[in-house]
Amino acid sequence: MRVFTDAQMYRPLFEEPTPALERETAFDGALGFMVGGMANLNFEYLGQQYFDAASLLAKAVQSKEYEDYSLANPILYLYRHSVELFLKAALGNAAKSHDLACLAEQFQALIKVEFDYDVPDWIGNRLKELAAIDPNSTAFRYSQNFDKATKRDIPVDGEYHVDLGHLQSSMLALSTALIGVVMAIAEGEGKSARAAPVLSL
Repeated sequence: MRVFTDAQMYRPLFEEPTPALERETAFDGALGFMVGGMANLNFEYLGQQYFDAASLLAKAVQSKEYEDYSLANPILYLYRHSVELFLKAALGNAAKSHDLACLAEQFQALIKVEFDYDVPDWIGNRLKELAAIDPNSTAFRYSQNFDKATKRDIPVDGEYHVDLGHLQSSMLALSTALIGVVMAIAEGEGKSARAAPVLSL
C-alpha cells in the first residue's frame, strides 16, 4: 500500500505569502507561483504565458522527450487559448465568450475603425481555421464540441494532421502580429502610418 506524506495530503496548495518567499532573481529560493493580488495579469500577459507553455511542450516533443500524440491536445489548446487572449487584449471590452469566430469578426471591425486598415487575409484565414475546428474552446480540451441545436457533445468533425513545425511557425507569426496590434492600440497610434504594418509581418 502506498503511503503519502502529511504535506501531500493536508498542506494547502494556496498559502498566504510570507517575506521568506521574496527573492532577488526569478531563480533564487523556492520555486512557486503567486495567484491573485499583484499576480493578476492582463490578457496580453496571460496570452504570452499560454503561448510560451505551448512552445515549451512543442520543444519537448521535438527533442523526443515525449511522443507527439501524447501532448497534441494540450499544445493545440494552449496555442488556441493564447490567440483568444491576444484578441481579447486587442478588443479591450470583448464579450465574455470563447467564440473565436465572433472574436475574429470583432477584431477585424476594430482594425478597420482604429487603423482604417483591412486585416490581411492570412490572419483572418488562420483565425477562421482555428475557429472551424475549435469554435468555443472545447475541442482541444475535451475532443468534442457542444452542438446547441441537438444539445449534445459531438466529436470533432473530420480527421486532420497538424505538422508540429508548421504549427509553431504559424502561431509565432500570428501571435507576433496580434501582439503588435495590442501594443499599437496601447500606445494610442490609432490611424497612424506606423500602426497598420504590424499586421503584415
